[in-house]
Amino acid sequence: MATESELAEVRPRLLGMIAEDRITTVRIGRPAPGVTGRFHALTDLCSTVSDVLDELGVGAVVPAHDLAPIAAGQRICGPAITLRYVPVGGNPGALYARGAKPLLADRELYGVGEAGDIGVFDCGGIADWSVLGGLSASWAQRLGIAGCVVDGGVRDVDSLRAMGFPVWSRGRTPITGRQRMEAVEINGTVRIGRARVRPGDLVVADGTGVCVIPAEDVDAVIDRCEESERAESRVLSLIAEGASARDVTAALPANQW
Repeated sequence: MATESELAEVRPRLLGMIAEDRITTVRIGRPAPGVTGRFHALTDLCSTVSDVLDELGVGAVVPAHDLAPIAAGQRICGPAITLRYVPVGGNPGALYARGAKPLLADRELYGVGEAGDIGVFDCGGIADWSVLGGLSASWAQRLGIAGCVVDGGVRDVDSLRAMGFPVWSRGRTPITGRQRMEAVEINGTVRIGRARVRPGDLVVADGTGVCVIPAEDVDAVIDRCEESERAESRVLSLIAEGASARDVTAALPANQW
């Protein structure tokens, strides 16, 4: 559980949607200034990162056919803040009739985060029930959250697109998860697809999918990504100039294309 001093820092931003003993930590490691900008400068963000993760044998990747962006042309990069859900048994109508409070905690997640963080939602892959919609995204934007990756369902897709808030999700559904999913932990280790995500790991996402870079490997990954991008740029220039196969493969072996 987060310490009292940690919780005191964020209480003014919390709405009381989850018991404080379910907040594992508030203070997480974040990349040095300028690192996320270097990732954003990569031409093909996730493809380049994915190749480097393979080379270094670290991190994990989830393809876009599993976690798809709500809108085309968006990309995000930032440290993960995490939220884990489990399904709740029973009848939602009966819970509403008893006046049971909603069990979602997305706004609490945003409250423990900082501007530039990425909300990562582990819903166990349950995509039929929404854990994020237009109001949630509006509050996330208000607090500077850079985007969300949801291994579950989201709703209000038209509103999300209109406000320009970046979201990747497993499913799109009008069915609320308000009385169907319960938040059990904020800022613990979670999974999205087969990818393990810890608070502070770097998340990058674009139209091709989502990559998770372990916090301790971020510097090595971005250095190698930039090297790879420079080599690919040289090859593209040579191709455009009509260079010979020998010249092109001298710049970058064909088996690395």
